[in-house]
Amino acid sequence: MDSSDEDVPDLVPAVFKPVPVTIITGYLGAGKTTLLNYVLTEQHDKKIAVILNEFGEGSALEKKSVSVGQDGELFEEWLELRNGCLCCSVKDNGVKAIENLMTKRGKFDYILLETTGLADPGPIASIFWLDKELGSDISLDEFLEFLGKCAQ
Repeated sequence: MDSSDEDVPDLVPAVFKPVPVTIITGYLGAGKTTLLNYVLTEQHDKKIAVILNEFGEGSALEKKSVSVGQDGELFEEWLELRNGCLCCSVKDNGVKAIENLMTKRGKFDYILLETTGLADPGPIASIFWLDKELGSDISLDEFLEFLGKCAQ
């Protein structure tokens, strides 16, 4: 047997393109959730993961995607929708939600992150430069700020 037959071939490292993330922010009632409801209910060829990060009681969509454990602790649950989107709600840390989401890589090709209307979006955007664990897997694609209705 030729020794070259026994050689193990060099493996090519898998190269993943970073998943683009759009951060959606704005005042309460400005239309952020309306946009996300549209994305989550319309038929399209996109596989989009949506992270809802609302303050307070939450929307009907959010209530569908969150579970409460025996001791009253809140944990996230991913809800796969008919149009191929994934949706979750997180009340604590957006970084943790993205890290958990990235374990499901391949089920989605884009992430929409809705911030609370009371949030300062600066620290959220900074995770794309400060968190080394996420840095190679995601990239900040867009930052949308909803300003609300204009006075007429």
